[in-house]
Amino acid sequence: MERRLFLTGMLGVAGAAALASLAGPGKAVAGIPGGNGILDELDKPDNAVFEGDDPAEVELVSHRHHHYGDWYWRHRRRRRRRGWRHVCRRVWRHGRWRRRCWRERYWINIWL
Repeated sequence: MERRLFLTGMLGVAGAAALASLAGPGKAVAGIPGGNGILDELDKPDNAVFEGDDPAEVELVSHRHHHYGDWYWRHRRRRRRRGWRHVCRRVWRHGRWRRRCWRERYWINIWL
């Protein structure tokens, strides 16, 4: 099943690339207006940013106050319980594929 999904996805990517190459870049710019707009104003550099001669200042910040609850996270109780999961496999029996399913135990971790 995973191989089928992988091949379907690869064919989809190849098809999208083929359509993009057929469209070409000339047809893709048809939706962009060719006049004075907000995009032209955004492309201009702002000279006020570069006029400041004063050096950059470094502000020391302590982020330690965010870790006030470290003790709680280090000393939580951990509990485990068992759960059941269904496991299915295909097997070749009597000239055809059959599906065999069974239950397996596994551990569930619970943090309190």
